[in-house]
Amino acid sequence: MRECLPIYAKLIREGEIRASNGSEALCLSWLLQRRVEEGSVVRIEELYPAPNLARVYEGPLQLLTEGWPTPLLKISGPPREAYAKLEWYNPFSFSIKDRTVYALLRSVEGERLVEVSSGNVAVAMGALGNVMGKRVKIYIPSAGSYVAPLLDVLGVEHQILDVTLTVEALEHLEKDIREGAVHPNQFNNDANFVAHVRTAAEADWQLAQVGKRPTHVVAGIGTSGHAAALGFYFGVKYGAKLIAVEPKDWIPGIRRVESGMKWIHWVDAAVVEVSLREAMEGVREFARRYGLLIGPSAGAVYAAYKRMEEEGVYLMVFPDNLLKYVPILDKLP
Repeated sequence: MRECLPIYAKLIREGEIRASNGSEALCLSWLLQRRVEEGSVVRIEELYPAPNLARVYEGPLQLLTEGWPTPLLKISGPPREAYAKLEWYNPFSFSIKDRTVYALLRSVEGERLVEVSSGNVAVAMGALGNVMGKRVKIYIPSAGSYVAPLLDVLGVEHQILDVTLTVEALEHLEKDIREGAVHPNQFNNDANFVAHVRTAAEADWQLAQVGKRPTHVVAGIGTSGHAAALGFYFGVKYGAKLIAVEPKDWIPGIRRVESGMKWIHWVDAAVVEVSLREAMEGVREFARRYGLLIGPSAGAVYAAYKRMEEEGVYLMVFPDNLLKYVPILDKLP
C-alpha cells in the first residue's frame, strides 16, 4: 500500500487527480471506498464530510458514516492556537476506533473474526460486528480487562490474557485462525492508515471553515494509524509537524514506538514522552477548565501540547473520553 502514498499526496496537494492506470485506480478506490475507474478524475472534496443535518438515521451504521464530522473544539487562541478533535462522539465505542474498525471490517472477508485489543478496538469491533453480522472473538491483555463488562453486554466472546501489551497477545490468535477465523489485524492492515487519511480530510475541511491551517498535529500513538495518517496529510498539504505522543511508562491506549508499530515510520515525526501522572494531570486540568472528561490518552496529548513553545495552529486528536476508565480510576495517579 505504501506505493499509494505518492498518489494520495498528489490528490491532497493539488485537489484532484486522474487515475491514469489500474494501480492508481485501485489506490483511489481504497481511499474513496468506492470503485474508481481508470481514466476518471477524483477530487479531494469527495473526502469531506456530508453530515445528516436532520440527524434522523435509517440504521445504526448511519450514526457513524453520516454522523461525521466529530466536533472540533477551540481551546486556545494565538500565539499557540489549538483545536481538539473530540472523537468520543463516534457512536459505538465512543472513540476514534470506530473509524478504524469500520475500515478494517470492510477490508476483510469472512463472518468469524478474531482480534487482540486493550480497549477501544475491542468494543468497536464487538459493536460493529453485531451490526454488520460478524461473529467476533477478542483477546484482551490484563491491563484492558476493564472493557470486559462492555463486551459481556454486547455478547462478544472474549478472553483475558496474562500479558501487558496487545502485541504480546498476537500469538494467541493462531489456533482461531487455523480453525477459519479471519484476523482483521489492526496493527498491520493498511485500511487503518487509509481510514485516517479520510479523518484528516475531515479535520482539514472543518478548520477551513474558520480560515485555519494547522502548523502542528499532536496525536498519541497506539497502532500509529491515525497519528501517521494525519501527519502525512497535513505534512503534504501545509508542511505541518507531527508531534507523536508515547507513554513514558503506561497509559491506556498508547504505547512506545519500540514496542512495534508500522505507519509511524512512513512519516516524519517528533516523538515525545508523557508519563501516566502527567496524562492524568492533563485530564483533571482539562475537566476543570472546560468541563469535559477526556480519556487518559487525550490527557497525554493535551499535556504534550502544553509543553510546546512554537507559535502556530495546533490540531490535537482526543481519541476517547474518561467514562470507560471509571473502573480503574482509583488505580491511576
